[in-house]
Amino acid sequence: MKSKVSLLAFAAAFTVFGASSVQAACSGAGVITRINGKPQDVIITRAGAPVARPRVLDVVCDQDVIKTENGATVLVSLDGAGKVTVGAAPYTVKGRAKAQVSHSAYSALVDHLMPDMKRQPWDVRLRGGEPPLDFAVASLSTGGQQLTAGRTQLLVRLIGGTPGYKLSILSGDKVLASGSSADGDVALTTPALAPGDYVLKATDAAGAVQTGKITVVADAPPTPAEFKTFEDLEVQQAATAADLARVLPDVWSFEAEQILHSAPLNGLDRGSVYRLIESYAGG
Repeated sequence: MKSKVSLLAFAAAFTVFGASSVQAACSGAGVITRINGKPQDVIITRAGAPVARPRVLDVVCDQDVIKTENGATVLVSLDGAGKVTVGAAPYTVKGRAKAQVSHSAYSALVDHLMPDMKRQPWDVRLRGGEPPLDFAVASLSTGGQQLTAGRTQLLVRLIGGTPGYKLSILSGDKVLASGSSADGDVALTTPALAPGDYVLKATDAAGAVQTGKITVVADAPPTPAEFKTFEDLEVQQAATAADLARVLPDVWSFEAEQILHSAPLNGLDRGSVYRLIESYAGG
């Protein structure tokens, strides 16, 4: 029997784990919540030097310059300022006193609905201080958002706050699993989780605490065979689209169509992509 985990985290409920990261301490920062296209087509320059290949939940620092190529787009979430999609034009993140976004022509809603539209460079006005402690979860043991009953490894990524993290899975006051990490990537081995709700609790070195809910559902359908690992681009996009659909139902149709349209270009089966989107939306 398999159990499906519905992951309701904070900035992005679903994430991708990669080999390199753009994480760094910043006086002001945004967070990458989605990359459409190939990560190697996104170039981030910090203090005049290129940084590592970006991935979801990486921090975008004050004064970073981000350039996208070959039609790639990047969705950046700003503290208190919503989400903004950036097209192919280079743009500069410029620190200001308050968190808000200045657009030359388009509202945040249009940015949601038209992620591939080319637009002029814009300035991002960021709050000061470190980004808040936040986290997202992925089960890499099965290559998707599923857990097999029994002992299962979860990889949990923490960002922001003060490095030196502790993470626990709780049932009521009972700690079922715990782990720690200095760099933000925590591996947890869970016991057999029965269907129900569990709490994921993260604490940083300064004592800041965040919690999220994990819902385990019995008899979940299998993940489509096309998706070999949780790093697959379409899995990332489907998860993001489903997450958006829960908050903004009006954008679901557009987001889903964009994913389905790009599926054949990535050698993926359109029907399986559609079923995967449905499974996330219903989870």
